Amino acid sequence: MKRIIFIAIIFVALITLATIEVISVNNVIKHLEIETTEIQSQIEYNKEDVSVVLNKVENIKNYWNKYENKLCLIFNHKDLSTITDSLNKLSSYVENNDYDNAFVESNLLVEYATKSKHVMGFNLQNLF
Repeated sequence: MKRIIFIAIIFVALITLATIEVISVNNVIKHLEIETTEIQSQIEYNKEDVSVVLNKVENIKNYWNKYENKLCLIFNHKDLSTITDSLNKLSSYVENNDYDNAFVESNLLVEYATKSKHVMGFNLQNLF
């Protein structure tokens, strides 16, 4: 009987932990998606001078860097580095006022953020 209670407590704790993690990750990814969609719109609107979104790009980079280490427990590191690399490229393109590449990279970031929602989950593989 004690074993069943112990197993039930562990099961409930794991479900609670997984739910909290999924909600937290969803909030981070949703914020990334909203911000990158807004950056994408502003880049498209300011074709002549995309550097006007440089502050927004730097802000989203800082936000992503803040949560990236925590997300390593849930996401595959390759998926995270893809988003990080894309943010760095976007920053460079915006800084150099390169509309075409900045627009493409912002589209990729929106796609990465959208697809990341489907990939997320409690991943024990990254813990071991």
